[in-house]
Amino acid sequence: MPPRIPCLGPEALPESLRALDEGRIINLFKVLAHAPNAVEPIARVAAALLASGGLDPVDRELVILTCATRYESAYEWAQHIPLSRAAGVTDTQRAAVRDGDHDASVFSPAQRGLLAFAAAAADRPEVSDAVYAGASRHYDDEQLVETLILVGFYFLVARVSTVVGLEIDAPEGEDVLRMARLMSAG
Repeated sequence: MPPRIPCLGPEALPESLRALDEGRIINLFKVLAHAPNAVEPIARVAAALLASGGLDPVDRELVILTCATRYESAYEWAQHIPLSRAAGVTDTQRAAVRDGDHDASVFSPAQRGLLAFAAAAADRPEVSDAVYAGASRHYDDEQLVETLILVGFYFLVARVSTVVGLEIDAPEGEDVLRMARLMSAG
């Protein structure tokens, strides 16, 4: 699908965002610039989720990739291939997530519980007691809430990308992580 809403140029973004990326602002923020009061707070949430948190970076990326598949977002998936690679997610783990095989042997028992939890939260408003127990055996309250925030945040990213036909512009993972760390420090 051709883009329904055009990306704005970097000049439409707040200076705080333009200063971070040396001219390489991802298309998501170029479209979100159409909502000038929201783009910076959304970018700060993204930075906080990527730069630090209670989840291990591999687990975080597995959750995000799970969201990308559940929400059918090619943009989200493409953005997180290099990010997940930089975090340490393997090609076989990405393939299992893409195939919806959260019980694959490439995942630890903890990751299997986490991915089932994330997938269930993405698919419906409540998760079963069994799914919750499977995740809470391995992850504390901070990590479970962070997972739910990831699920909600990446729903936002997915819907913006799928509804407006956002053009994929996957940058290198280390660049995005560097920008996220700078933003969350500021």
